[in-house]
Amino acid sequence: MPLGLGSLTRAVCNRARRGLYAGRRVLSGNQISEDGGNKTRRTWKPNSHNKRLYSHILARMVPLRVTAAALRDIDKVGGIDAYILNTPDKQLQSDVAVDLRQRMLRRLLASGRQQQAAQKQQQQKQQQHLPPAAAAAAAAAEQEAL
Repeated sequence: MPLGLGSLTRAVCNRARRGLYAGRRVLSGNQISEDGGNKTRRTWKPNSHNKRLYSHILARMVPLRVTAAALRDIDKVGGIDAYILNTPDKQLQSDVAVDLRQRMLRRLLASGRQQQAAQKQQQQKQQQHLPPAAAAAAAAAEQEAL
C-alpha cells in the first residue's frame, strides 16, 4: 500500500482498491418478491470489467479492472492519463491508481529533463553558428530571462 493511503482505503473493499471503481461499491439490501412481498437479502456488485487502456505518458497499454462509471469519467476528462493525474487520491481510492500516478509523474519528470537538455543543446548549436556579435546579444537576452 502506498504511503499515506492507509486511512483512505480502509473503508473501501479490496476489489475496489485493485482497480478504478469511481466510488462504486458493493451494495446490499432486500429483493422483494412481486406476489407475496417476501424479502430476500442480496447484494448488487459494481459493473466492472477487465480493460486495457492506452496511456500516452507511459506509451503502453495498461491493464485495469474498471467500472462502467469509471470508463465514462475517463472518456469525459479525455483519457486515462488526465483521469489519473487530475483526480484526487481521496476520490480514486485505489492502490493501482496511485501507483500509476507515481509512474506517470516520474515519466513526465524524466521527459521534462530530456526536453530541457535538448533545448539547451539546440541553443548552444545556434550560438555556434551565429556571428560573434549576435551570439553575445543572444547570451545577454538569456541572462535577462533568468
